[in-house]
Amino acid sequence: KHQQHQPLQPTTNNQIMSANRKLQTEIDRVMKKVDEGVELFDEIWEKVYSAEQQNQKEKYEVELKKEIKKLQRLRDQIKTWIGGSEVKDKDALLEARRLIETKMEQFKVCEKETKTKTYSKEGLARAERLDPEEQKKEDTIAWIGEIIEQIQGYIDEKDLEIEKLSSGKGKKTNKNQLDECNQHMENHKFHLNKLEGIMRLVRNDRIPAETVDELREDLEYYCDSHQDDDYIMAYDEDAFYETLGLDELDVVNVDRVTQVPTTTKKKDDDATSASSGSKKSKSSKNATAATGMIPLTIGRARVSKADKAAEAAAANATPTKIGRSSSTASSSSGPAPVAPTPKAPSAPAAGGASMAAVLKRESEERQKAALAAQQQALQQEQARQAELLRQQKQQEAQEALRKQQLLEQQKAAQADALKRQQAQLMEQQARQQAQAAQQDAAAKQAAQAKQQQAAAGNQNVLNVGLAGLSIGGAVGSNAGAPAATSVQPQVGGPSSKDATERYLNALNDSFMQMPTGADSERQRSYTPRNPYPTPSCYPQNPSPIFENPAVFEKLGTDALFFIFYYAQGTYQQYLAARELKKQSWRYHKKYMTWFQRHEEPKVTTDEYEQGTYVYFDYETGWTQRIKTDFRFEYSYLEDSLSV
Repeated sequence: KHQQHQPLQPTTNNQIMSANRKLQTEIDRVMKKVDEGVELFDEIWEKVYSAEQQNQKEKYEVELKKEIKKLQRLRDQIKTWIGGSEVKDKDALLEARRLIETKMEQFKVCEKETKTKTYSKEGLARAERLDPEEQKKEDTIAWIGEIIEQIQGYIDEKDLEIEKLSSGKGKKTNKNQLDECNQHMENHKFHLNKLEGIMRLVRNDRIPAETVDELREDLEYYCDSHQDDDYIMAYDEDAFYETLGLDELDVVNVDRVTQVPTTTKKKDDDATSASSGSKKSKSSKNATAATGMIPLTIGRARVSKADKAAEAAAANATPTKIGRSSSTASSSSGPAPVAPTPKAPSAPAAGGASMAAVLKRESEERQKAALAAQQQALQQEQARQAELLRQQKQQEAQEALRKQQLLEQQKAAQADALKRQQAQLMEQQARQQAQAAQQDAAAKQAAQAKQQQAAAGNQNVLNVGLAGLSIGGAVGSNAGAPAATSVQPQVGGPSSKDATERYLNALNDSFMQMPTGADSERQRSYTPRNPYPTPSCYPQNPSPIFENPAVFEKLGTDALFFIFYYAQGTYQQYLAARELKKQSWRYHKKYMTWFQRHEEPKVTTDEYEQGTYVYFDYETGWTQRIKTDFRFEYSYLEDSLSV
């Protein structure tokens, strides 16, 4: 036997070593995921606070929430290893857990800032900061309220599911599902009752907010995983609220604070006492069995019916049920005899009712004070905004008055300047007229003197140079013989012949230089801009047809724009511009671009017009584009065309 069991020992050690290696590998993998998750969390955190728009910030906040959920699942695994004995060195695990919890606190701050709207009541009242203790209490009450809403939604869903499964023939076939749904309903109602009571205890400063905050992660995990089979198998509702010490607070039952009729309450008490398997009835029995505890109901004061029942019991000397806890105690102890002192059980009910009334009154006073503070802050904000609006209107009125005064001053100055210009113009015109009259008189006198001198000179020249000459060169003919004979004594000297020759030479020269019709036209010579050696058979000059304006009337818009921009400084550019102007295109001297109205201008003044225009883009696309709300100033309009 010893030889048979001897080989099993190494196998067991190998299994232990293999399990340890596997555990260490799993721990390393989780730690690596933690590092990656923290790094990714920090990156998204930077994106959240660097986002400029609200929708981007909300998008990054959703991604941040996904990452913190992953880190929370890793933290649960790390907590399992820390609580176990398999891992000896737990420093790295503790450090990773603290790191994840730090990131969780950061996410809480980010989530609260993102959900708080700027102009909401919370956002406006943010300036009035609460002290840290009150702020912690309000935060705790807020997340408890959120979890209560979630659990209430789960209860409604299960109620609807139970109603569907119970209808028709499926009541017997779906028995297991009905039991499962009822179990979930009991768990949800248990937590709902506990949380409503805890919320009131926190509001009344009976439980510290820090102690309740420790339950938040467990409750959130319950809300996320209450339908998982593995979680239900390990579920223990008594472990949720042990740390709060509700039994030490002298509280018999932290229950839902709702008032029901007396008959219904009796039926419910009977049903509760009959169902021994219910968890809430067990806890109620244990709480009632404890001696020396003062029953206290948290929430609304149930005074009237309980007191009436106690008084009726005292008057008739018959046993009466005074609440859920007393009925449970009586049912557990058997048939109740006639009460010897009927006023004794009524005292705790009266004391509980008065304490509840005090707590309710204090809670209402705090709520009224907070509401009054919020209303006062809102009124102050409204008054401040109204004052700012009044000051703004006053400033606008002063600015309008100042502009009106300045405009009137400008108009008066322009009127004075115009009057001065008109006076100066009239004086200048008078001086010019006087100078013109003087110049006309002097010119007339000079013209008369010149005419007299010219007449005398011409008479002398004709008398000296043309004496005895016949027109056409027929000198010495028979017809002219008497005339030549008559003037022969006057031109017989050598000086008269020289004068005649000079006069005739000058007359011939002037006849040769007489202007013709071709001299009135400007000579156009073609000089190529980019000369290139070509064969002599190619045309060397542009065709004269491009100098005909009628040809440009047949060209398209693109051709006209091409000639205008690529034949600069030529006669063809002038013709293209003239044809474009005929087609309602206008040239802008500042942008060096052709514009055309796309529609009638929306604004028209003496200096500019504003509207939608079509312009020709010759720089980037060589196409026509539309420009809306364009201001075309008339000072930049090219209104003259020169050849």
